[in-house]
Amino acid sequence: MKVLVCGSTGCVGRAVVRALRSRDHEVVEGARGAQDGRHTMHIDYMQARSATEWAAKLSAARIDAVVNCVGILLATKRQSFERIHTQGPIEMFQGAARSGVTRVVQVSALGVGTDAESLSTPYLHSKLLADEALAALPLQWSVLRPSLVYGPHSQSAALFATLASLPVICLPGTSWPGNSWPRSGEQQVQPLHVFELAEAVTRQLEQPDALHGVYELGGAHAMSYRDMLATYRSALGLAEALWLPVPMPLMKLSAWAAEALPQKVFCRDTMRLLERGSVPGHNAAETLLGRVPTALQQGLSITPPQPRLDVSARLSPLLSWGLRGALAAMWIYTALISALLPHQSGVLQLLARCGFHGNAGVAALVFSCALNLSLGLRTLLKPTPWLYAAQAAAVLGYTVTAAWYMPELTLDHCGPLLKNLPVLMAVLVLWMANPATPSSVTKQIDGNPRHSRIAHTRWA
Repeated sequence: MKVLVCGSTGCVGRAVVRALRSRDHEVVEGARGAQDGRHTMHIDYMQARSATEWAAKLSAARIDAVVNCVGILLATKRQSFERIHTQGPIEMFQGAARSGVTRVVQVSALGVGTDAESLSTPYLHSKLLADEALAALPLQWSVLRPSLVYGPHSQSAALFATLASLPVICLPGTSWPGNSWPRSGEQQVQPLHVFELAEAVTRQLEQPDALHGVYELGGAHAMSYRDMLATYRSALGLAEALWLPVPMPLMKLSAWAAEALPQKVFCRDTMRLLERGSVPGHNAAETLLGRVPTALQQGLSITPPQPRLDVSARLSPLLSWGLRGALAAMWIYTALISALLPHQSGVLQLLARCGFHGNAGVAALVFSCALNLSLGLRTLLKPTPWLYAAQAAAVLGYTVTAAWYMPELTLDHCGPLLKNLPVLMAVLVLWMANPATPSSVTKQIDGNPRHSRIAHTRWA
């Protein structure tokens, strides 16, 4: 079968091309940057093209079937939802019906529907119009609506991997009951590996029965947004993070601001999609694949996550112990010298300049010594994310307080306060390099080998 794959350079398109070729189909790759040739076709939905022109183009290339994988998450002046998701695909579908193309598979999106919320979301509404137009044409068609797609070249997966690698992870929603927003990080998702989406597309094209259906697809398990990020973090080999609840209005404001940045994933529409959840009403993946789809943890072990911005660190055990020992020595020494020699060390005078006199100064000294000693001992014995966060806060707090009340320390040519910067970086490096332990690995994913079929798929 000769198949045109529209959007062949995207995450889904690349996987579909490889899956089809692995099963000996002839593939024509359609993309904006391609030229018309034997195995390539120039396709730009932003440029209007009549159904007659499409029919002539498809007939000349002797196309038997079409897979439309073109999609964007963020509309821009150069790429609009109306052209990329609606008008462009409809023109192509109509041309396919006229040219004698036997089958068309449309990769749509989960959440497409006729409810008010879907219709008010430009991304989903534009997909719906194309789906409905395809279903009205006199040809065999199939619409696949996948949940979050992860795997190689997935921009959303790269974003999730980046978020998961951060020492502090923001969870959209709210941490208190009594409102309409989901609680922080409890939005439900059901990630599907792109290789299995491509396999489902291929099986649809090869199916002996006539195609006329809409299928919602998801991975093996539904999980919360927080559990998904924890699974990504585990796959990156990182320990437990600090989770920060962020009210949904603030997250949406951040998404609006992010639309001005050079990225194509984080926007108001994606926040709306996350808020409503991404779980199939009826998961057709097992039916289309003939088996249970792969669990997220298994999928990430086969194709490891690739953060867009990797902020993790790797330290050898010896270097890690050396850095921890140096930090611990600093905290412990500071506590002991201040406690044992308060007058000689000058700590009481420094506290007095910061506004702590008499008994207040003694109380501040006791608190500071206890805090420093605790930080030092915990750094040696049991470092945790919370410990590194507390150390970073202490370094910043001491530095800002001293700079405000004793500006001469900032101007000193030896830079006594400036030296806190490398100390802070040492804390951050140890925080980023904090490795995962067996107890920190997520346990919600089934490790049955039957969920790892994508590892055995032959790719061209």
